[in-house]
Amino acid sequence: MHGINMDIRYLADHPDMVPVLAAWIFNEWSYLYPAMTLEDVVRFLRERVNRERLPLTLVAFEAGQPVGTVSLTTYDMETRSDLSHWLTSLYVAEPLRRRRIGSGLVETAELKAAEMGIDRLFLFTTDAALGGLFYAKLGWTVKEQTTYHSHPVMIMEKELSRR
Repeated sequence: MHGINMDIRYLADHPDMVPVLAAWIFNEWSYLYPAMTLEDVVRFLRERVNRERLPLTLVAFEAGQPVGTVSLTTYDMETRSDLSHWLTSLYVAEPLRRRRIGSGLVETAELKAAEMGIDRLFLFTTDAALGGLFYAKLGWTVKEQTTYHSHPVMIMEKELSRR
């Protein structure tokens, strides 16, 4: 799996990347989960070292260095257990944003989900303006706007085509 100047690989093939990814995820989203610790993030990433079943995590590399990550999980929002199969934890290292790394990760995750027989994915973003625009350009649509852990979020969805 690869994209523009990058390779996208399974975290299962690079478990040594867990501490790096955990720091990214914790620093980016810990405000949403005040009780969450860095060790909690390490623990849930270790549960995502799969290739053929959920949850799984993908890692983007450029020149052998990790530059981004994304995960697929069965559930992401405990308040929305009626929605299954989520794209989660999309993160690109800040100095490398706006170089199609994020879109490459999303597209690769969508292909993997479709290969697994998943026909619809959900995600939520706390940045309705920027995040909503980013995902809309990739074919995602707004399902609803709601509040999650006292923060406004936008839930989006995408129908996947099986290839």
